[in-house]
Amino acid sequence: MIRSARADLTVYRWSDRSLLGRGDVGPVTTSLEREALLRWNNRIEHLVWAAQDDTGDTAPGFVYLRYGHEAALLRKVPARDRHGRSGSTLTHVLTGPADSMDLNLALAACRSDWDDWLPPPARQAALLDGHAPRGPESELLSRVALDRVRGLLLDRNHLLEDLDSAVLDVPEGLLTRLAEALMEHPGAPLTVVGSPVPGEVVVHALADLLGQVVVGDWTFATREESDALHELPQFVFVRPDATAAIQGTRRRIDAGTPDGPGGPLRAYAALLVRLRRRRGRRALGRMRPPRPLVTAEQVHAWLEQHSVAPGLLSDLTSLLEAAPHGDLTATEAAYLGSRAALPPVRLELGRLKDAHLARLLQAWSVRTPEADHYRLVHEEIRLTALRRAFDTASQGARSELEDVLRAAPPDPGLVRAELDERMDRAAARGVAFDVVPLLACAARTGLARDALDDLTEVLVGRFDTTDLIREIDRISHTEPERARALLERCAEHGTGRRARRDAYDTLRRTEFLAGAVDRMAPRDPALAVRLYRLLLAWTVGARLGRRAVHAVLAAAGARPSPALLWALLEVCRPGPARRAVVDTVVGEYFRERLPDPAGPRGARTHDAWG
Repeated sequence: MIRSARADLTVYRWSDRSLLGRGDVGPVTTSLEREALLRWNNRIEHLVWAAQDDTGDTAPGFVYLRYGHEAALLRKVPARDRHGRSGSTLTHVLTGPADSMDLNLALAACRSDWDDWLPPPARQAALLDGHAPRGPESELLSRVALDRVRGLLLDRNHLLEDLDSAVLDVPEGLLTRLAEALMEHPGAPLTVVGSPVPGEVVVHALADLLGQVVVGDWTFATREESDALHELPQFVFVRPDATAAIQGTRRRIDAGTPDGPGGPLRAYAALLVRLRRRRGRRALGRMRPPRPLVTAEQVHAWLEQHSVAPGLLSDLTSLLEAAPHGDLTATEAAYLGSRAALPPVRLELGRLKDAHLARLLQAWSVRTPEADHYRLVHEEIRLTALRRAFDTASQGARSELEDVLRAAPPDPGLVRAELDERMDRAAARGVAFDVVPLLACAARTGLARDALDDLTEVLVGRFDTTDLIREIDRISHTEPERARALLERCAEHGTGRRARRDAYDTLRRTEFLAGAVDRMAPRDPALAVRLYRLLLAWTVGARLGRRAVHAVLAAAGARPSPALLWALLEVCRPGPARRAVVDTVVGEYFRERLPDPAGPRGARTHDAWG
């Protein structure tokens, strides 16, 4: 049985004698074993004090730390000691596996009432009574089931969604300056002075924007009196009057000062912030690098890669999704309507899966005032969809793109050009090319009948008679009507004498397409006769002499189709040619009507005379 991840819980507050044996703010109750308590205390004891001295402000402060595969989450609440003096603290410390105590859980915990999920003895309401726990029971706390906490905070209370909404309260200028700082020095410590919104909201906004773009441990402290201590989290939030280190490595950004011109990455940071707020998380997700970037040079190269035009930072898929709805800025609209957009759009479309391309094509198929402005892009989307549908059809399958194309059938010229290009490529490589499935695909996309007939004419003109006979035989198994139309077009087109001689091998192997005609004219003798007449006119000639008749009968096998014999009677010349056909008909008649002389009746007669 797999056990869910659990976190240990420790409570710090003022005590005459803490679990460490001292009279100060220290651990008074815990679920940790002694050795683990000492290890964690060495890591966090400088951070367990409350965030401020102002007794009128009782909002908690939060700290999130990571140490390799372990993490800690602290909630610090201003409190009075047992003598009623202010300046003390009540701090809850959760420690556990970092993969379960991740950034999302830490941020959500900053927005929750911990008394909803803490063990009863450790709840704030039970501890802020002026008395610290005493006795042996004070050292025993139950561990916290992290899956229960995660389910409560993320799945039931949707606290991350609340943070998503709160992110809009972060001033755009402040968020831009912070994003610039992170891109200039990925992973470097950063202090925010006088943030107008809670620290966890700012961290959530930054992580959403750059969490998978630049390196960093994304640890934080939301309310600190000073950023002068050592071993602080990456992000620290302090009041405007907070003490700062005289010398330190932390960069400070004061939310109360003007934005200023910024460095070379400021403009990119502003575009990135606006893109996220305008297009949402999905747009950023498509742009994220395969792994977080570690230097400013790497960040700059990444930004250049996604700068599709001057002043335009975006992924093209977002632009393509927004354009049919008229949701583009003037800069975006100008770019997408230009020829310069076509090569990158072509590459972007090539990366999309069929389902995504189908949704995109469906959106673009709705006529809007913007359609003419983006005509070139629209044509590129339709061409990509047609090519994908053809690729799938050539593999013997059907694509969902066919149904979307049917809503607005492709231009016949576009289909013709694509077929010509594919046939030319096949001819240049000297390989066989099966075009009939593509014609069937074009028919399923709603291409008009006359356009399909024209394409069939192209097919007949480019392929030799032998290949066409094989195609008619092959597709008659699955699309007899299409096979019949191809035969009719071939008969209209005609063929030369040499091609006719070459076709006899194929005709012999198929017994003069006997099976194909049966499939194309099931239980319809008159139609079968007509199809055989077309086949004869195409492959042998309109008026047949004795030698041609004998060649056809030889190709038709031991039992020629009655419909073929009827067609031969109609097209053969009088004289020896007709007599050859009549002899075959008479032979077939008696074979059907008279018993075999060597059969049972003949045997009985022989026995009687014997």
